[in-house]
Amino acid sequence: MILPRRDFITAAVLWTLISVALIYSTSLTAPLDNQIKDFKIKFNANYLRAQAGFPILLLAIDSETLAEAPHKWPWPQSYWSQLLRRINEEGKPRALVIDVFFQTPESENEIELLMFAQAITDCGNVGLVALYEELVTKAGPLLKFVPPHTYLRESASFYGLSQQPIDEDGKVRSFTLRDYRIECRHIAWEMLEHLGQPLNYLNRIKEGRRSVALIDFTASHQGVGQISIKELLDDERNFELLKDCVVVLGATAPVLHDYHQTPLGLVTGPEIICNTFATLSSGRFQLLHDNFGKRMFYYLIGVFIAIFVFTDLIKNNLRQMIILWLLMPVFLFFYSFLPLEHPPIILTWASYSLTAFIIFLFLRFLEISDLREQLLEGDLCGTIQKNFFPTEKLVDDRGVVCYGICIPYKDAGGDYYDFLKLNDGRIFFILGDVTGHGLSASMITTVAKTVVLLETEREDFNLQRLLQEISLTIYNMTRKRRMMSAVAGIIDPTKRTVQIASAGHLPSVMKSGNTAREIPLPSLPLGLSKKPRPFTTTELDIPDNGKLFVYSDGIIEGVNWKNQMFGYDSFYKVVADLPEKQSLEQDASSLIEHLRLHSQGRTFEDDVTLVIIDLNKEEKK
Repeated sequence: MILPRRDFITAAVLWTLISVALIYSTSLTAPLDNQIKDFKIKFNANYLRAQAGFPILLLAIDSETLAEAPHKWPWPQSYWSQLLRRINEEGKPRALVIDVFFQTPESENEIELLMFAQAITDCGNVGLVALYEELVTKAGPLLKFVPPHTYLRESASFYGLSQQPIDEDGKVRSFTLRDYRIECRHIAWEMLEHLGQPLNYLNRIKEGRRSVALIDFTASHQGVGQISIKELLDDERNFELLKDCVVVLGATAPVLHDYHQTPLGLVTGPEIICNTFATLSSGRFQLLHDNFGKRMFYYLIGVFIAIFVFTDLIKNNLRQMIILWLLMPVFLFFYSFLPLEHPPIILTWASYSLTAFIIFLFLRFLEISDLREQLLEGDLCGTIQKNFFPTEKLVDDRGVVCYGICIPYKDAGGDYYDFLKLNDGRIFFILGDVTGHGLSASMITTVAKTVVLLETEREDFNLQRLLQEISLTIYNMTRKRRMMSAVAGIIDPTKRTVQIASAGHLPSVMKSGNTAREIPLPSLPLGLSKKPRPFTTTELDIPDNGKLFVYSDGIIEGVNWKNQMFGYDSFYKVVADLPEKQSLEQDASSLIEHLRLHSQGRTFEDDVTLVIIDLNKEEKK
């Protein structure tokens, strides 16, 4: 069964539209992605605990420092010059980053600005931060980049970005290493190069137009070493804490509003710089691949995995699909701890889920279509099979009338009956019951019908050869996977005799008056062996007012809701109680009605077939 083109195109278009939306729009997967990043950051901080390559110290401008400083905030450059020289001369840090913006294009006192620039030059290890913000406007994203003042920028040993991207939920989780739109890198990267430690995976970072890395907040979780400027100036012994450290000088006072929401709670801007430096210097960091090409790559990975699950290499596809659907986020999560890679976990998972769901629907649709086609084929096969049965009852002027009825369990059943006149005037009848139901059983009845038609044309026709030919044909077709029980007979109206042969079938019943006598002929069914073997045969004289009942086990084994079978005794009693003058159609109707009453509305679970032969009643054709 091939999927209709219209349905296939509709599903393909729907899959494509959803896929493009997921790949192109990061906001669709951002909420779950952010939760996974938060979990990863906390997992890192609690268990992996990456170690920074250099000791880090936060020199804080806290509320007490602002309160006791000789100048109001913002401090003049002259005070910064004094503070900077003293920190460098007495503390001797490896590097000093001032997380305060000095972007004023023109200074009211250029002399102070030059003094500050000279102090930066004399220190030789000072880094400054640049203002870098990406604003969302009605016209679209707007980049705002303001470097430090020219005098200060030229005097500093390095300078770089410090603003961190803020995610949709208002949290800071990452930092921008570089942006192709500006000639400036992150301050932590610049500081690392100043200290003589090259950045890992440099070539990979330069491949992208914009490189964003996930922040490892291990430093904050373990507690960043911190001392305020007031504490430093109040006790000269505290300058020893700065020796050989990477010092980040910045505002921690709430009044200066340099606080950011992170997965670990509120964290100050200088502390975030400490964490970014620790992330890079540890050598183990992950880039966030949010560009279209990378998202397309990881999306296709999920698609290929879903397709692979439904190949013939994996059995029980539905169970494997569900198991993999549950395990994939876990696998991708731990895969994301490999250096340099933080894959879009939710995107890959979503691509797998969507593709697997579409394929699953396709397969179910194909199964339904196949089932529908099988039902149609079964209905057609049942119609053809019904044409095998005699279209009307057989009436012989010598006092023999044959009538049959078949109620198949399915459209195509496994029961077969027939009756006809032989070339010599005798009357032949047969009833067979194939094991099983459906098309395979109906095919065997077709073969049996063919053999019957061929054999009954022979001048030397006899029951033994007929049953042997049917048995050999079934054996060659099924190799014992299907069998057929049958009872066949020849009625000689002139001699008033009936010859009956049985092949593992139920005993026929001869009704005479108000008695019903069974005719047992024990033997094996057809199709068990390719070697010819004799079948049990008997010849009876036709009794006065006799009726012969041949039937399938669907009548005897008919059950009600208590699983009680109709049984032989009930069947024989109903046959014995049938009125003698009643027509064969009425006899069959009475038997079926008694079976339905016993079943109490429960459907028949096997084919119900009945052949009745009136051996004394004279009717006109």
